[in-house]
Amino acid sequence: MAMGQTNTVAAVLSQVVLALYWLAILILVLGTIIIGSGIAGSVNDGAFQLPLLTAWSEGVPTGQLVMALIETVIFALGLAYVCSELRKILSTLAAGDPFVPDNATRLTRIAIALAIVELASLVSLFAVKYVFGFSGTEPLRFNIDPAMVGAVIVLWILAQVFKEGTRLREEERMTI
Repeated sequence: MAMGQTNTVAAVLSQVVLALYWLAILILVLGTIIIGSGIAGSVNDGAFQLPLLTAWSEGVPTGQLVMALIETVIFALGLAYVCSELRKILSTLAAGDPFVPDNATRLTRIAIALAIVELASLVSLFAVKYVFGFSGTEPLRFNIDPAMVGAVIVLWILAQVFKEGTRLREEERMTI
């Protein structure tokens, strides 16, 4: 692609990623309000009331609500961060020059962020079970999502490809 041209697919994808970013923020805010009020109701004999909000959480263990809140926050923050990094990558693609050193770093950061989301999910599950004394009827299951592990590995590989591609490109520019 010649310099000065823009990649319209990348521009459209950037808008889709921006919409996902704002969806993550909305999930974070609404999830925190809804689940937080459920927690308040749970510790307040099953009901919680504010002028515009009433919550009933009878029969729902507090540990389960705490787990849901932690998972919501982890997911939403992880999604927002990944979308932020993807928009930066897409901006370089839209400008016609995606093989910049920063994109390899961004892909690595995305891989690390996804790994942290997965690990934080497992740690929060452990914390709810052993620190908050989860008392649900069904035992908690510690599961590692193979798709998430695969995504982390693929992103790490792509980061290495971008890093090597950038190095080769710079090396080529320096040869006569």
